[in-house]
Amino acid sequence: MESLELSDFFKNQNLNISNEFWNVEISYSKINSESKKIEIEKVIEFQNEYQSDSIFVSIQKKNTKSYKNIELNGLDGGFYLHKSTENDKSQTVKLNESNLIMSLGFTILSLNLKEIEIDWILRPDISELFEFYDLEDDILLRGEHRIFRIDKNGNIKWEFGGRDIWVNLEGKSEVNIEENKIRLFDFESNEYLLNFNGEELAYKPRIIKTKKPTFFKNPKRWFYQKVWEKMTENGNK
Repeated sequence: MESLELSDFFKNQNLNISNEFWNVEISYSKINSESKKIEIEKVIEFQNEYQSDSIFVSIQKKNTKSYKNIELNGLDGGFYLHKSTENDKSQTVKLNESNLIMSLGFTILSLNLKEIEIDWILRPDISELFEFYDLEDDILLRGEHRIFRIDKNGNIKWEFGGRDIWVNLEGKSEVNIEENKIRLFDFESNEYLLNFNGEELAYKPRIIKTKKPTFFKNPKRWFYQKVWEKMTENGNK
């Protein structure tokens, strides 16, 4: 796959997600809101020091014909919109009853679809956020530097940091939720075992260290890697 095609895929993302209450379409592209031929119900502005593009969320309550379009503007950082599947439990977008939870760059937020308001918003890591996982009634969020357990009201129950960043290049899944434990692998493939309260039960250091490549100075590289995996996976089916 050509790098230009991969870049275009990353810059132009669309995702549809639904539950028993709502149909939601999320779109992100390098197009400003004035070029979108839709009527915007509400613009929600986030403040940061970087120039950023907008995400558009189109919501429809089931069994109605009415649509509402929302623009989220001012988010910073890279992200890859995806929902969980049977084989891949990671997600950056989830519908939790009438709340849309999204991990977007440095920010994770919960958008109330009934009120069209942000119920909660967090920037918990010093760097970018990746995906999150379902953990009992909460979510387990993987940031570049920290792992967070967050409840449905946006409260951080606990956080955990390892010896290195939570990006592994050896094919190990960084976050693995087992029956009553969480198994983690960091960049160097050091292994950590936690209980659901975030307490460390075991630690197995990697003896042979992996040299960290310079491209991880740019965290967006991780998202390009994830998009590449999805594209090649779809092409092999």
